[in-house]
Amino acid sequence: MNKITISILTLIFIFFGSSCVNNTKEKSEQPRNEDIKEEQITFDESEGIASTSKNLYFVFDGSGSMKENCSGRKKIDGARMAINTFLSKVPENINIGLAIFGVKDNKYGIKEVVPLGIDNRNDFKDAINGVNPDGGTPLHNATNLGLVKLVEQYKKQLGYGEYRLIIVTDGMASDESLFKSALIRSIRYPFISIYGIGLCINGNHLLKTYSIAYYDAQNYEELGAALEETSAELNVFDPESFNLDDLIDEANVN
Repeated sequence: MNKITISILTLIFIFFGSSCVNNTKEKSEQPRNEDIKEEQITFDESEGIASTSKNLYFVFDGSGSMKENCSGRKKIDGARMAINTFLSKVPENINIGLAIFGVKDNKYGIKEVVPLGIDNRNDFKDAINGVNPDGGTPLHNATNLGLVKLVEQYKKQLGYGEYRLIIVTDGMASDESLFKSALIRSIRYPFISIYGIGLCINGNHLLKTYSIAYYDAQNYEELGAALEETSAELNVFDPESFNLDDLIDEANVN
């Protein structure tokens, strides 16, 4: 079995990674620490297939505060409308997945409700429409789960494609220190970009520091626009523009 390490994909990421800037978001530089090393990931071609599919994994706030009012309506109701509109605009060939946090019947307070895939838009809508806000805000567990799911997909696609973790929340983490640790851990996976969306939040949020872009949505129109921005300008990857065997040879030499 041919196993390829992360060093090869680092080259791919350098060539094809990009980010966009506009007036609707705050762009931040992720803190870098020389002691934080990239996670070494091994690929097994017998258990995956090279795919340039793009992946958006959402973790959505289902905590009790989503029952509160903002901008003239309950947050959960406004969020449902914005998300349902957004889903109708997501290209069919993009993988999307969803986890809900603030779930009381799970000891970690987080549950995946829609696995990454392309034929799941109705499942996504049903899951959002079925959210019953209750519980806390375990953003650390939400972040860790999102990282795990995207790393799993990264392995399945043998390191090709694009990977974004979108965190939608209306409040601060139940445990800020654990949340910060989870965000710092994300730096070990440079192929994953975190996008943060704060709904009706006043004050600073850790997502502003550790996201590639943070969106401050004070109403549901801004939430919808922020959701669209998270899928904007996804890279077009031409697998024939380079030779993977050449990259493998170069990595082995170095």
